This record gives sequence, C-alpha cells and structure tokens, in this order.
Amino acid sequence: MPRNAARRDPSDPPDPAEPAPIPAAPHRITPAIALALIAINMIWGASSLAGKLALHSFPPMMLAFARFALSAGLMYGVAGACKVDLRVARQDWSRFWAMGVLGLALTYLLFYAGLSRTTVADASLLMATEPVYLAILSWALLREPMPLTKAMGIAAGLAGVILIVSHGGSLLHWSGVQAGGLMIALALTFEALSSIVGKRLVSRYPAMTVITYQMAAGALALAPFAGWELWTSHAPIVLTPGALWSFAYLVVPCTVLAYTVWFTLIERIQVSDISVFLFVQPLFGALIGAAVLHDPITSEAVIGSALVVAAIALIQRRQAA
Repeated sequence: MPRNAARRDPSDPPDPAEPAPIPAAPHRITPAIALALIAINMIWGASSLAGKLALHSFPPMMLAFARFALSAGLMYGVAGACKVDLRVARQDWSRFWAMGVLGLALTYLLFYAGLSRTTVADASLLMATEPVYLAILSWALLREPMPLTKAMGIAAGLAGVILIVSHGGSLLHWSGVQAGGLMIALALTFEALSSIVGKRLVSRYPAMTVITYQMAAGALALAPFAGWELWTSHAPIVLTPGALWSFAYLVVPCTVLAYTVWFTLIERIQVSDISVFLFVQPLFGALIGAAVLHDPITSEAVIGSALVVAAIALIQRRQAA
C-alpha cells in the first residue's frame, strides 16, 4: 500500500531509492473519516451500474479508453494542485507500464465485456473476490507461505466464485451470463496481478503519482483497441444523456474524487483499520442493481457471497497474525 514520499528540497535530484517514511496513523477512525470511507465505497459500489448504463452507448473498449484517458489528465491536474512530486526514476517506467496494461487495460477490457453480458448484482458481488486472487498470486509469485488457514480461505473463496458465476448450474454449459461472470473474475485476477507488479512502486512513490501514471499507461495501451473497435463497428454510436451522465460519473466521482480521498486517507490510516469498509462496495452495488435494473439476487449468489466474506476473513486473519 502507498506511503508518503520522503520530503526533500525541490531543487534536489529525485532519489526514488530512498525509503519512504511510514506516516503516523491515528489511534481510531473518527466519525467523519468513517462517513468518508462509506461514501467513497458506495460511489465505487455504484460503478457497475454506471458502467452498465454507459455500455448502452459506448463499446466496451472505447468506454475503458475514454474513462482512463480523461481520468489520467484530471488526476495529473489534481496531483499538480496538491503539489505531489510526480518525478520517477527511469528504470521504474516499465513497472508503471505493466501496472497500466494489467491493472487497467486488460482488467477493464474484460470487465466491461463481462458486464455487458451479466447482471450488475453479480458483477458487484464478484468485485469482493479480488483478495482471494491476490492471496493465490502472492503464494505463486512472491513465495508467500500457504498455511492451512489461508488455504481454507482460498478454497472457500473459489467455491463462492463458482456459485456466483454458475448460478447453481454447471460451468460446462455456458450461458451469456456465466461467460460474463468468468470474464469479470479473470479481470479481477489481472487487477490483483498488477498489485503484485506494482508492490515496489507504491512503497517508493506517492500514491497519487502511481495512480496517475498507471492511468496514463493504461489509456495508451487501450488506445489501439478502442481505435480498432470503432473502425470495425458497423453500428453508429448514439450518445444518450443517460450514457453521458454515467460516463461522467465513472470519471469524476468514481475515479478522480474517490481515488483522491481514498489515497489521502490510506496514507494516514493503517490499511487493516479501513479494509472492512471495502465490503460496502459489493453490498451496495448488488442492492442498487436490484433496485434500479431489477437484477435478481439468487440464493446461490447469497451463499457464494457468504463464502467469499468468510474466505477474506480467514485470509486477513492470517495476514494480521
């Protein structure tokens, strides 16, 4: 997780190798901070609904490119206004590119393609499963230990994913909804992989620097796919007011505002203290999808979500210990 950049005179050359100090964290989360965390996770929870509505006008690749290209420019302006140090070492650019390609380009190409095939409720519930993929990749790539408690958590999480994606049926007989769920699960796996790749960056640079350049790299990687999609599309793009408002929601509140608040808080508060607020996202997202689009929340999805919550609790308990 990101830490504050070391303070230095602006005239000095950057020294990214210098370890960043860990900021002092408050002893407790105040009511104002709790409300802010709930608010931004509700904003993120509604992102699947906004994406679903935007996909009525935008093709998936074009939506992903436009969102992060505009967001990167706005985040660059916010970082400049906040006087965030945006200088990075030349040898780290490859990691920024890897984070952009994995965590944004591949993630959102698959996520929006899957979202166009499945329900907002299922997409929101699946968003809670990313810690399971992160635990698997940490064991496989970082050689982190795999104690029995963690293995049980991963097994429970994967069982929950299967229940949510399959709707209690067989994955051997794919429907469009099941294919969409699998795409979203794969998208979250790529996003978790980008966290592994970017682990070194978030300990060396300010968080806003990392996310700004990640968005820029992701937008550049998405550009040729969006161009190809527009070139080969035979249907004209009709930008309805609803799609434009949804796109604006994805860019301004969901990306620029929420990311800025989140990373501002996460550099001052212990991650373990605020991670519980992440559960607001899938809960609120599933409820708003059911309320607005009348998406069904099946019993299999409820059981699968309970398994995912239990899995994350086991994994986080082991990590805390």
